[in-house]
Amino acid sequence: MNRTIIGIFVGTTVLYAILSLIFAINGFPCFFQDALCFLPTSYFINHQHQLINPLYDAGIDPITHKFLFYPPLFPYSVAMICKLLPDNYNQIHIALTLIDICSIIIMLKSAYIYIKKSNINYNFYLYLFLIIWTVALFSFHGVFDGRPEILSDFFIACFILNNICKDKRFFNFINGALIGLNAINSPISTFYLVIITAGIIFYNNNLRAKSIIQTVTGFVIIFGCFALVYPYHLIDLFQGLIKHSTHVVVNRAEAAEVATDWLKWIQEVRGMYFITPFHVLAGVSFLVSIFYTLFLLIKQKKVISILCFILLFALIDYFAFKNVLMSYNTYVLSPIYMFVLLVLFIDILNKKILVTVSNTSVWILVILLFINSLGLFRTALMFFSTQDKKVPINEVGKEINFLSKKLKKDKKIYITFSLWPPALDKANSVVSYTPMDNPVIQFIILQQSNSGQNVAPQIAGFKLIKNGFIPEHPKFGKIQIGNTYPYYQTAIYEKE
Repeated sequence: MNRTIIGIFVGTTVLYAILSLIFAINGFPCFFQDALCFLPTSYFINHQHQLINPLYDAGIDPITHKFLFYPPLFPYSVAMICKLLPDNYNQIHIALTLIDICSIIIMLKSAYIYIKKSNINYNFYLYLFLIIWTVALFSFHGVFDGRPEILSDFFIACFILNNICKDKRFFNFINGALIGLNAINSPISTFYLVIITAGIIFYNNNLRAKSIIQTVTGFVIIFGCFALVYPYHLIDLFQGLIKHSTHVVVNRAEAAEVATDWLKWIQEVRGMYFITPFHVLAGVSFLVSIFYTLFLLIKQKKVISILCFILLFALIDYFAFKNVLMSYNTYVLSPIYMFVLLVLFIDILNKKILVTVSNTSVWILVILLFINSLGLFRTALMFFSTQDKKVPINEVGKEINFLSKKLKKDKKIYITFSLWPPALDKANSVVSYTPMDNPVIQFIILQQSNSGQNVAPQIAGFKLIKNGFIPEHPKFGKIQIGNTYPYYQTAIYEKE
C-alpha cells in the first residue's frame, strides 16, 4: 500500500513539474507587481556583481540604487540558480520554478513520513484525499508573485520535515538554522517561525538549556556568516527595512477602497476568474487548520503553546489581513496549514475526532480542497487555450531596444510591472515605480495582462502610437475564463 502512496506523490509531482517548467519556459503567468522590487537584483548580481536594483530602491538610495530595503538571500539564491541556466528572458521564471518544485518534494516527503507513522488503514478515502490534497498543495504554490516568500516556503517545508523526523542530535540546531535563513530572506516569516518554534519547544516540554542553546547556535551561525559577507553595513539594511516596511504597511492599508475590500477586489480586478486558489475558499482552509490546531492544543492543555498560537494569529492578522495586497503574508504559511489539514484527515480516519460524522467530514475536506485546486486547473486551461494569440516576451524586448534608440537626452521609457525582464540590460533607459506624468518620461509601454483592460486607455499628455491590446476575453470554447489574455501584448504611447 505504501507503493500506492509513493505512486500518487511521484506521479502528481512529475506532472506538476513538467507543467510548471512549460509555464516557466514560456514566461507564464506574467509576474505580478512586487516581483520588480526583488528579482531584477539577481540579474545585476550576475552581470554587474553588485547588490542593486535600479528599477526599484524604495526611495532609500536613489543615486546608486543599493538593495537595502530587504534581506538579500532571495535575489542571491535566484542569481546562483540563474548562473546554471541558459541566458534568456525567462531564466528567472525557471529558477523560481526549480525552487518551487523542491519545496513540493520536501512537503510530500514530510507527508509520506507522517502517514507511515500514523498507523492508518489504507483505503479508497485515503488515496482520494491524497490526490486532491496534493493538487491543492500545488495550487498554493507558484512563482508569479516573484517575492521572497517563494524561498520561505522552501525553508518552511524543510522546517516541517525536520520537526517530523526529529533527529535528536541536530533537531533544535536545524530549527535555529532555518530561522536564521528566513531572517536573511523574509523578516515576517521569521517572526512566524520564531513563535512556532517556541510553541513546539513548550509543546514537547523541551524547555531545557541544551535545546535553547542548540536553537540559538543554529541561528547565530547562519546570521553570523551573513553579517561577514554582506556587502553593505547592517545598520543600513535595518534602517532600510524599517522604512520600507512602514511604507508598505501604512500605504497599502490606506490604499484605494478596492484594495481593502476583498470581495470588491475579486469582482473588479479579477472578474471572479481564478488565477490562484487564494480567492476560492482559501480562507476557509486556513481557518479549518487554525481551529483544529487550537483544538489539539486545548485538548492537551498546552497553555503556553496556546499563548504562542494566539500571538502567531495576532501577527498574521496584523501583517496579512489589513488588505488583499498583503495576503502573501498568509500564504507563506500554506505549507503548514496544508499539513495540518492532512493531520486532521488522518485523525478523522483513525476515529480520533468527529467519529459520528467521519464520512461526511471526509467528503467536506475533499470538496474544500478540490475547490482550492481550481486555481491550478484554471491556470493550465488559460495557458493551453490562448496559445493562438500568444505574444512572447521577446517582442517586448525588441520594442524596448527600438524605443531606447529614439530617446531624447535624459528621457526614459515607462514600463508597467511585468515588463522588466527584457528591460534589464536597458535599466538606465527605463523607469517603473514613478507617476506617469513624470517629466522624464518620453514613452510608455503599457501591458494588458493583469490590467483588467480590454481597450488601450487614453493617457493625458501622451498619444497612442501602437495598440497591441486584444479586445476579446480569453475563452475555453464559449466559456469566458479571464478578463485579459495572459501574455505580453502591449500598448505604446509617446509624449505629445
